[in-house]
Amino acid sequence: MIPVRAAVPSTVRATDPSSRRLESAFGYAAGSEWRGFDPYDALLSPVARLPLLRDSRAFRLACTQIVKRTPWNARALLGIEPSTNPKALALYLSAASRGPLASAVHEHIASLSSRLEGARSAGCPGAAWGYPFPWQGRSFYLPAGTPTVVVTAFAGEAFLDAHEATGAPAHLNIALEACRFVLEGLSRSEDGTGACLSYSRLDRTAIYNASLLGARLLTLAGRRAGRSDLLEAARPLVTYALARQGADGSWGYGEARDQRWTDSFHTGFVLGALDVYRRATGDAAVEAAVRRGADFYARNLFGPEGEPYYYPHRHYPYDIHGAAQGVLTFLQVRDLRPDFADRARVAGRWMLQHLFDPSGVFYYQVRRTHTVKIPYMRWSQAWGVRALAEMARCGIEP
Repeated sequence: MIPVRAAVPSTVRATDPSSRRLESAFGYAAGSEWRGFDPYDALLSPVARLPLLRDSRAFRLACTQIVKRTPWNARALLGIEPSTNPKALALYLSAASRGPLASAVHEHIASLSSRLEGARSAGCPGAAWGYPFPWQGRSFYLPAGTPTVVVTAFAGEAFLDAHEATGAPAHLNIALEACRFVLEGLSRSEDGTGACLSYSRLDRTAIYNASLLGARLLTLAGRRAGRSDLLEAARPLVTYALARQGADGSWGYGEARDQRWTDSFHTGFVLGALDVYRRATGDAAVEAAVRRGADFYARNLFGPEGEPYYYPHRHYPYDIHGAAQGVLTFLQVRDLRPDFADRARVAGRWMLQHLFDPSGVFYYQVRRTHTVKIPYMRWSQAWGVRALAEMARCGIEP
């Protein structure tokens, strides 16, 4: 069972509505000891480990998708226990370090950073992290704990945020160790346009947003540590993605034929990573790509009330990840278009009206006929908290 929500320490008390929502949502996660369920945790079920079933790709994929799409939480029936997800810890650590709570929650920063450091995957160069559940995707299967560039990038950035908040050299050192994994622990696809990192140590896929999250970490850490070599290492990852931008400003998910779709939150990842590189280098080609991509993002992936479209041509479900990423992306690139700050506000307002409960819980999705109210600790709660913290940091009221 997930523990009941504990009271938030008085050090993070605030009186304005946005801070109260952030306090409530942060407190729900802290009171649950950062443990919870995940849309992709189906393979933690003992059923999924039965002989004959556990080795079947078709069964693993079907099991994952059925549990993810079910509107009620059947995990207790399937024997799935809540787990602590390193990516969720990273998002909470970034929120605590970057939000208005940062000056008063050093106890939480220390606790979260300690937990995140302790969740590192073993047997790889540098510092790396993975998901706490086995996962079957369309292209590959990853056992529990397999380090990936995505989880590692968020963890490394969280330690950079903690370093900014506390000045502790250990946080910067861990972030630099995460850069080492990005550079030494992954496969690469290379051609005349640049390079693309694999998603994990076990595959050779070329997934644009995942590779660019690695580039984002290299760029941020390079700037913080004064390491020009890390910025230079990010460059081929950036140029590879620039060469894959569509004429309409969009990016597909990846290189393979079955990875050509475009969706909301992965587009946000691409824009956020490229924008970090744009700010660090002043590269005019990258700025032009971000402008075109951000225009596509705003025009095709959000509705008039700020609702996040999942795909450009198939809007449902409205997903908390897409809503939260919209807030973060529009805030990050708001210097490029005068209406982007307001778009962040509108997306945040929609998120709070449709996917937030006053108890502090963020819901998963609004579907055509119903709302899925499962409070997934990483996918829902952590992303909602991260978006609220950034809104508060930027002085944006929904």
